[in-house]
Parts: sequence; C-alpha cells; structure tokens
Amino acid sequence: MVLLFIWIAWKREQPATHLLIGICCIAVFLLQEAREPAPHPMEGTYSGTLEFLASPKLDGDRLRGFAMTEDGLKVYANYKIPRAEEKDWLDANLSATRFIVNGAFEWPTPPAHRYAFDMSDYLKKNGASAMLSVSRINSVERIDSFMIKLAAQRERISAHIRHTFPESLAAEAEALLIGERELMTLEQQRTYQTLGITHLFAISGLHVGITAGLVYFLLIRLRVRKEPALVVMIILLPLYAILVGGAPSVWRAVGMAVAVFSCRLIKVRIPVSQILLICFIVAILWNPYTIHNIGFQLSYGATFGIIYSMKFLAASDSNLKTGFYITFISQMTLYPLLLLHFYEISLSAFLVNSLFVPLYTIVILPVNFILLALSAGAPAVSGWAFALYEPLRALLEKFMEWLASWPYQLWNPGKPELWLATLMFASVFLFYCLAEKRLHPRYMVIILIPVLFASLLPYADNALKVTFLDVGQGDSAIIELPNRKAVYVIDTGGVLRFEGEIFQERRQVYEVGRQVVVPYLKGNGISGIETLILSHPDADHAEGAEEVLELIRTKEIHATPGTLENEAMKDIIPHTSRAELHFPGAGSSWSKGDVDFLYLSPTDWEYEGNDDSLVLLMQQDDFSIVFTGDLEQEGERGILTEYGHLLDDVAVLKVGHHGSKTSSGQSFLEALSPAISVFSTGIDNRYNHPSPEVVERFQALSLPTLNTADNGTIEIKYKDGQMYVETSR
Repeated sequence: MVLLFIWIAWKREQPATHLLIGICCIAVFLLQEAREPAPHPMEGTYSGTLEFLASPKLDGDRLRGFAMTEDGLKVYANYKIPRAEEKDWLDANLSATRFIVNGAFEWPTPPAHRYAFDMSDYLKKNGASAMLSVSRINSVERIDSFMIKLAAQRERISAHIRHTFPESLAAEAEALLIGERELMTLEQQRTYQTLGITHLFAISGLHVGITAGLVYFLLIRLRVRKEPALVVMIILLPLYAILVGGAPSVWRAVGMAVAVFSCRLIKVRIPVSQILLICFIVAILWNPYTIHNIGFQLSYGATFGIIYSMKFLAASDSNLKTGFYITFISQMTLYPLLLLHFYEISLSAFLVNSLFVPLYTIVILPVNFILLALSAGAPAVSGWAFALYEPLRALLEKFMEWLASWPYQLWNPGKPELWLATLMFASVFLFYCLAEKRLHPRYMVIILIPVLFASLLPYADNALKVTFLDVGQGDSAIIELPNRKAVYVIDTGGVLRFEGEIFQERRQVYEVGRQVVVPYLKGNGISGIETLILSHPDADHAEGAEEVLELIRTKEIHATPGTLENEAMKDIIPHTSRAELHFPGAGSSWSKGDVDFLYLSPTDWEYEGNDDSLVLLMQQDDFSIVFTGDLEQEGERGILTEYGHLLDDVAVLKVGHHGSKTSSGQSFLEALSPAISVFSTGIDNRYNHPSPEVVERFQALSLPTLNTADNGTIEIKYKDGQMYVETSR
C-alpha cells in the first residue's frame, strides 16, 4: 500500500484516486481486524444444523468444505461417508441441503515444516473459527433459493460435461466453462505449471472478456439496440460469476466490466485505474479475508501492472508483440508474489503464453462453448464435432508435454525472506517509475539485482545442514553440504495404502513426497538432488520417492542390494532413464568437499528385511551422523563388529526402525553415545513407536532425544565447530 501511494503520487493522479487508495488502506487494515474470527472452540461436541458454503469437495468417502453452524460460526467441516448409497445421495443433493449433524471440534494438524500447508493459517485467512469433524448426519432440510438454483445449475452443467464429452476433453471443458479443475490429472497440472499456463484453465478476466464479447456480439446481431444490450450485460455478468464459482478473479473482471458498461450507459467517464480501485474496495468491504486469496492478489496485481503499462502496449505494432508484452508485464509485476506463494517461476511462460493465450482466446475457449451448445441441443452433430476436435486437441496436449519435458524451465530460488521480498517489490516499483519516463534496456539491471541475490544466497552459507522431515510414520532426511555443493535425500516417507471399496477411492490422494518433501526442497530453493538414498523399500521409507523423482532433478539413486524386483522399486524403475540406479553395500564410500560418506551396511546382496537397510555414516571433521534406516539389533551388532572404531561419540543418531523395541540395543547406544538421537515417528501411530522400553533405555543412559511427532521437522546445523538445533514446533 505504501508503494501504491508513492506510485499514485508519481503519476500525479487526481485527488479522487488518492481518496480511493486511502479507503483501500482502511478496508485492508481496519475492517479485517474488526472481523477477526471468533475464538476457536477446539474442544467439545456439536449438535445442530450445518450449511455448506460455496461448493464443498466430495472426493471418495470424504466430504470437506467451509460451512456455517446454526449460531453463525464459520467452520471447516469434514465428514467420512460410511456407505456408497449415502455418497450417491449427497452427490445429488449437496447444494440444496442443510444438515442436522453430530460432531466434535478438533485441533488442526500442525504443519510438517514452514513450507508445508498450514491448516491453522488456512482457517484464519478464510475467517473460520474451527474444524468440525462430523460423525453423523441425523436428518436434512431442503433449501430453496435463487443462489441454490444457480449452484444446482452449475452442478447440472458439470454432470452434462462428464456424461457427454469424451473423457480426454471433459477436464478442460469443466475448467474453461465452469471453473472446475477437479478432473485434471496431476500430470496435466504439472505440465501446465512448468509452462506457466495454469491461469488459462481458471475462469479469469480473459474468459469473462471473451464471454462478454460473445454475448454482446450475439445481442447486436439479433438487432438489440446498444443501450438495452448493455443493460442485459450488466444483469447477466454477475449471474455468470456466480454460475462459474465466483472466484475473486472472476468478480474482479465482472465488477470492472459492469462498471465500464454502466459508465457507457449513463455517459460518464471514469479512469479505468479508479474502476480497479473501486472494485478492490468493494471486494474488501464484502469479505475482508479475500485479500489473503492467491487468485485475488494475482488478479489485481496483474491488472494494475497492465493498466499502468498501457503506454507501452499502445506502442506495439502487432498482436503478437502485444501478447508478449502483456505476459512480460504480468510476470515481472507478480514475480515476488509468485515466489512467496509457490517458491518458483516458469521461465518459459514469457514465450509460451505468447502462443497459448491467443490460441485459447481465439480457438479453444470458443470451441468449448460451441461443443457445450451442440452436446445440449444437437447431440448427433456434437458426435461429429467431438470426432474432429478430439484428435487435434490430443496433438496439442502432446505438444505441451513435449515442451514441458525440456529441462531448466523453472527458476526455483525458494521462498524469499521478508527483506528480500521487500527488495524485489521495490525493484519492480523503481523499474516502472524509470520506464515511465523512458524505457531503456539497462533498467532491467534493477530487476536483476534481487534476482541475483535470491539465486546466490544459498551458496554463501557455509554450514552443513541436516533436516529430519516430519513425514508422519516414516523417514526422510535432507543433507545440504556447505555452500550448497550437493544435496542428498535419505528416504522420502510414504503412506501404507489399503484396498477399500470403490466409492472410497479418491481422485486426489495424500502423497508425502508431493506434499511434504518436495515443498521443503523447493521452499529452500533446491531444484536438484545429487543422490536419492532409499535405505530399504518399505512404504514408509520409499513410497514418496516417485513424486520426488517426478518433480526434482536427480542424478543418482542408491537402493538396497537385492531389491530390484521389489514391488516398491517398480514405481522407481521408469525414472532411471533420468537418474542412474546403483546398489551400494558396506564399504562403499565417497567424498564431497570436506564431507565424507561411508555405507556400513548391508554386507551381502540378498535382501531379507530391516537388517539389510542401507546404513550411512556422514562425517565432517569431528561431527558425524549415522542414518540407520530400519536397522535392528542384529544388524547393529554386525556394524559394531566391523566399524565400531568409527562410531565413538557420534553427534547425531537417526534411531533405527522409528524406536521399535527390536532396535537400539544397549551395547549399540553405549558405543555410539550420541549427543542427540532423533526418532522419526507419526503422531498417535498404530505401532506405538517409539517403544516405551527403548525410550527408557535412552533415558537410563542420559542420551537426549527428539521426536518428529512432538517436535515436528528437526533442523541440525554444524558451523564453525558448533552444532545448532531448531525444531518446527
């Protein structure tokens, strides 16, 4: 807001604009504080009505979403559906029903680390006061209102698309026509993110503009006079915003379009910059929490940049150049915000959007409108249309995948610290100020200075860092060598999955690799791994490896000898075309800089279980860490016999097998006498790890311990002969 004030003063805008900016500040800083959510009733039961807001997510046997209780409390409700018949009924009646439920308030799960999803923060930024776990739906009440009818119409359109469109086209049609991206596969999402074209599949200003243009064109062609046509547009556009889900970017575009049409109707001229500010004020007054919405921030930020760059755009002599300029302006204006939220930016977006924005604007979006109309009004004709369009769209999809397969398209400096983010925003602002007088290529240096800071800072840290991630009941550790000479990942965590009924299958399953390990790596600006070490192929150690290998460049994979035919390894084998697969054993070693690595186990090539885990000793000067995988007491005795002379007084021990009673024998602990021992366990895990008798053994020997279940992610730094420990909770 300070930068905005300075910019308006620099532009010598009208006093009315200064007043609007002032109102914006009041709305953001005062109104939001006044509407803080009520204190969280995190304990106790609830019996009463529950009405879901917007469109709750129904995936597998889970129903989730924000809802209102009968006393006006906004909560995030979660219901596990017990039967397939109940799921079918909910799917058909969800938007028109108020539930009478029993449930209990519960505490949000703390985030795994500072870059992971934070449920408490998510609740606060959406104005919710608690999480409610619904145990039973007792009865229902039907709701009949205009808004409910619009929501039901949206669901009917969604069902129509899924029923009539070919499977390969349905996901895109839902995204483009009603703003629903539920059907998009993870592979498609990754492709679009790499190319920087995800915004094309969200209802935004582009879609609203095209839709408004098509409707206005049809009205004029039907010989409707301009004034009545404008009135129709002013009425229809808000209904369209509700119909497609009412995302903040949609309301921004609809609000500006309605304001422009209204000004034309009453013949009043208002600068488009003031219209943008008015829409901003109305949005904040209506819902102060919307300012935390990523789509809201990106939509208003990009529009602000484009509006104040009209001078550059007007000088363009071709549509291709204009498209490139718009993409460049949007990306450059928003890049600090993108890094704060996503930790990386697509470098190819600058060029790729110049191709795909016109393609989606002129061809793909109108074609989807036509296909929807044909499938509803002329099914026989739509069959021919689908037969013609589907193979062409498949070719485009393959072209996208080919483009996305090119390496080094993503710039991943990580999440910037507050001072660096401020420097980034200030550099963008200063660039605009100077370019407003005279655009010169050398001004790009202003933008590049914080970019270089962000890229080079990790390489200036000469500390050895080892992080034990909180992956629940599993193992995952990340080693960062001094000055980022190399990064090693030991295990990736994972979830042991059990077969269930068909109705319980989810489209979006929880994946530790994708949702815990990769965000930590990318948040720290790590886009490449030297070696991924899988101590052994149990699910809680290796199930997340596939996602890590898909999303992070990896040079080598070290796996336990004798596990090539293991079921867990079959998901990893397809990735060996990009990462070399090795099976090291006891005695294998390497060095990187002044850090030495040595495998202490296994001693043979036949994998028989936990005692054949890859056990790694890492050492720098007098600082050493032993990573034991799921090693048990028999394996511990073998290591002491062969390598006991290297294991005196280790600094850190990753406790074997999560603290199981079959591991961490007395003689092993006495020999190592670790300064800190780390248990990697899940909260309230079914195995009761760590075992009480193992914990007592550590206590009897006065060996300090930390547990990821209690302490969250544990970061250990070794610098200048000193060890520093930090936990996430």
